[in-house]
Amino acid sequence: MSPKEPTAEQCGEMVLVGEDEHSRHFAIWYPQMGGYVGKAVAVICKDSDEGSCFDVFVWHDGEFPFSEENPAELHHCSAEQFVRFGEQIAAAMKASKKRSV
Repeated sequence: MSPKEPTAEQCGEMVLVGEDEHSRHFAIWYPQMGGYVGKAVAVICKDSDEGSCFDVFVWHDGEFPFSEENPAELHHCSAEQFVRFGEQIAAAMKASKKRSV
């Protein structure tokens, strides 16, 4: 069962919007994809660290590349992978400005 859709204010403040025996549920903004940012709830295990798996429920009102369902339920295996990916993309963008074809 998916959590209740968070408000924009809850996402902006990363509010705790739910909890159960094993996990806490935080309202967050999911990064822009397909031209739309999405309100989201991240379900984080209470004993997790940056390398732990987590689930995210994403509400979107446009083209979203993962699902036609609203919310889309996504399983991710490491927050650290997202950090490294973002850093690599930023470095590639910076390098692309320095090179001529």
